[in-house]
Amino acid sequence: MNQIWLRIFMVMIGGNIVKYIFINPYIWVCIDLAVFGIVYLVLKRYPFIDLKSSMSFLGGLTVISILADLEIISNLVSSVLIMGLLAWMMFGRSRGSNNRPVNRHKWHK
Repeated sequence: MNQIWLRIFMVMIGGNIVKYIFINPYIWVCIDLAVFGIVYLVLKRYPFIDLKSSMSFLGGLTVISILADLEIISNLVSSVLIMGLLAWMMFGRSRGSNNRPVNRHKWHK
């Protein structure tokens, strides 16, 4: 599982490096959306990952990044929102009584 998240973080870091090449913020938004799509394709390959919760977290990161790229929110506010999103993902959610991730397929029990 750590290999998967390492790949995801590498895609996200690569997208941020590519953003430094361009000046136009609308191209940055396209890069953010492309990174989100690539991350979806990476996560979809692994059936044992809770895709819904992972994509909601990464979607929140993408939205915050887009708002910061378009300068709708400041970088300080985006950092606070990302920390809040991380706290919500770690402590705020409840997946049920046994805290096990939902299996995507019936044969992964």
